[in-house]
Amino acid sequence: MDQPLPKVSVVCAWYNRADYVRDTVDSLLAQDYGNFDITLVNDGSPDPRVREILDSYDDPRLRVIHQENTGFTFAIRRAIDESDGEYIAIQGAGDVSLPGRLSAQVGALKANDGLSIVGCWYTDKSEIDHSEVTVRPKESSMGQLSHFEFSHGELMYPRNAYVAVGGYRPTFTVGQGADLWMRLLRTSASCVVEENLYVRRLFADGVSADRKKIELRQSLTKLRLANERVYRKEHIDLIDLYGPYATLFLFNAPIRVRISIIVATIGQYLGLKNS
Repeated sequence: MDQPLPKVSVVCAWYNRADYVRDTVDSLLAQDYGNFDITLVNDGSPDPRVREILDSYDDPRLRVIHQENTGFTFAIRRAIDESDGEYIAIQGAGDVSLPGRLSAQVGALKANDGLSIVGCWYTDKSEIDHSEVTVRPKESSMGQLSHFEFSHGELMYPRNAYVAVGGYRPTFTVGQGADLWMRLLRTSASCVVEENLYVRRLFADGVSADRKKIELRQSLTKLRLANERVYRKEHIDLIDLYGPYATLFLFNAPIRVRISIIVATIGQYLGLKNS
């Protein structure tokens, strides 16, 4: 007797980009996988067309939540919290999942219970210069600190792995993906399905096109790396304990931890000065 298919919850945080709502939602509803639903959070989009288009759908697999703007991290956390699938599939706003995406990623997770992240090859499609490039990310290893090749929107996680590490951390208003992946890979591995199953659209309003967000992401990356170095020595995650104020609580830790924190913080400070 065939085992029932694991349920996949596709989650998406949306802000404006009304012209692309149907492309994204229709691509998800066209998946060839047999057991999934979609939770989409409209994160206070000021463009009224977003609400109008989303509310025009009448498909039991799609749940839309309209809320005041909270930013991506809180919106995607809510989408995940409001869903219940065994696997969580992220979907970027304006991006397109090709029909076999969910099937292929579920297959990879079922074949290896030691995975916490499954990605795939994808196409970068620029809405600025209309160029297209195929990207073939490589797998990231356990314990990796940085240089993740995932683009984020094409990933799938087992819910139990996501919950075990605390999910996306509110401290990271940008760079939240890399922070999550680093923690997931402390004890597990990733896999990349070698098929082009996703189209990532590059928009002028994306993080990579915003100088202030780029600078913030660089600073948060330095905080993340400094915190991880301390964690690997002492198995204490100061961001979990104190959020963005982790370095203000040096004297609440044991002496050996204080020394590690001070070294990491000095390194972070010097890095910021030189950036």
